[in-house]
Amino acid sequence: MATSPSLDTLASISLDLPPYWPADPYIWFVQVKVQFQTRKITSQKTRYDYIIASLSPEVAMEVCDLVLKTLDLDQYNHLKKALIEWTAALEQPRLQQLFTGQELGDCKPSQLLSRMEQLLGQSAEEAPSFLKELFLQRLPIGVRMVLPSAKSDTPLSELALLADKVMEVSAPPPPVNNVSESDSLVTEVAQLREEVARLTQLVKSASRVVYVVMIKVSFLLVYV
Repeated sequence: MATSPSLDTLASISLDLPPYWPADPYIWFVQVKVQFQTRKITSQKTRYDYIIASLSPEVAMEVCDLVLKTLDLDQYNHLKKALIEWTAALEQPRLQQLFTGQELGDCKPSQLLSRMEQLLGQSAEEAPSFLKELFLQRLPIGVRMVLPSAKSDTPLSELALLADKVMEVSAPPPPVNNVSESDSLVTEVAQLREEVARLTQLVKSASRVVYVVMIKVSFLLVYV
């Protein structure tokens, strides 16, 4: 007696996915997900098979390890992650150029991360490891040396907040009463100048007294 086909098999008979689109894998997987949901295809194996069928030979070679080896029950999710990471690697030169000029400056690390996420758009969610690498490159070396102490699975947003705190602690304290200190210094310099002038005058007066005394002594020696 023939077995009844599974629901996934029946639902996928008319399914025809578009070829994989490396230009924007996020949008492509959104379209694929909609088709899977519409046809109630939930099996990781069935989803995986359809993704493999939609890959060009060039793309399939890039993820051949996942294509050839025996995979676990999460094979579709693993393949999806591998494709997105591979595409993100291709995008690295362009994204590096995109972030030219995006430096920390006077901003907090969390503010810098927010700007970078806005520039990356959906790629920030799909390639967090690449975003993390770009973000850390723009932090002071002292901050980068502290952050590895956090757990490796710490979300990037939490790392950015940790970097904020590290920079707050390591920053030099702001000058206190800077204006009044400057005024005090000016006053002290003026007083020192007055003291030097007074001493100079005393020296000159003493020199004149000595000169007069020497004249009188000379006069007495001559006429005595």
